[in-house]
Amino acid sequence: MYVCLCHGFTDRQVKCALEAGAGGSTAAVYRHFECAPRCGKCVPLVRDMVRAARTDEEPPVRR
Repeated sequence: MYVCLCHGFTDRQVKCALEAGAGGSTAAVYRHFECAPRCGKCVPLVRDMVRAARTDEEPPVRR
């Protein structure tokens, strides 16, 4: 599923970034993709994924 339509990255790519060490913060995930949020709609989901990675949980599904 696409997480960020502005930059075109998916939940799988975010999970890979988190596994590669970009899990320190939401900003670290965006730095991994060498971008910054544009419209901001993806920030809550990325934030949830970072939190879930810290606690080894699955992030809640947002619709």
